Amino acid sequence: MSEKKNIKINKNQLTEIRYLALGDSYTIGEGEKTENTYPHLVEKLLESEGYKFSTVSVIAKTGWTSNELLEAVVQKNIQEDSYDIASLLIGVNNQYRDQTLEQFRKELIDLIEITSNYLKNKQQKNTILVSIPDWGVTQFAQSVKKPKEQIRREIDSFNEVIQQEASNYGLDFINITDQYRKNGAHPLNLVADGLHPSKNIYEEWALHLSKAFKKKLKLPTNTQNW
Repeated sequence: MSEKKNIKINKNQLTEIRYLALGDSYTIGEGEKTENTYPHLVEKLLESEGYKFSTVSVIAKTGWTSNELLEAVVQKNIQEDSYDIASLLIGVNNQYRDQTLEQFRKELIDLIEITSNYLKNKQQKNTILVSIPDWGVTQFAQSVKKPKEQIRREIDSFNEVIQQEASNYGLDFINITDQYRKNGAHPLNLVADGLHPSKNIYEEWALHLSKAFKKKLKLPTNTQNW
């Protein structure tokens, strides 16, 4: 028998991650292929670095407000310790329907707290909040009566609530809005409806999320004798 050697085993490769993505049309990727949506691109990026996923669960639907998402999540009756990481991108339909910031804040808090119950060991900080993109820059916005500057101000107000609650709960907050205002209107960055992002945008979001998740998925390198 050959001499035994110490071989380092990266425990990233031995751990299967369970990811819960909550949101609306931006999370399901309205108009895009499922594999090109940001939750599945996060999976692809992290697996390319040795992480393994057992589950990527998406609870989202086009048009959902924070209240509708909350109701859907409750109805799922998810068990404790079902997931390791989670992301939440919600609020654009609250803004579109002229719902109040006060209502949104309450429902966002409920979503943050209920999501923490689904995470392993209730690791609440493994939830990442994502800002709302500004749809006012898109082709679709040209067909609505609300001025682009008003849309911009309202989106900023909702994002301020998201950032505040992320800070209150010690959660990561990813600002995708500023960059989206620069490149979201480009035809290649939109799907056929002229409103929702294409895979080019989702790739950017997935990169930000995967980097943030890696910090939460720190897994020490183990040494094993063979």
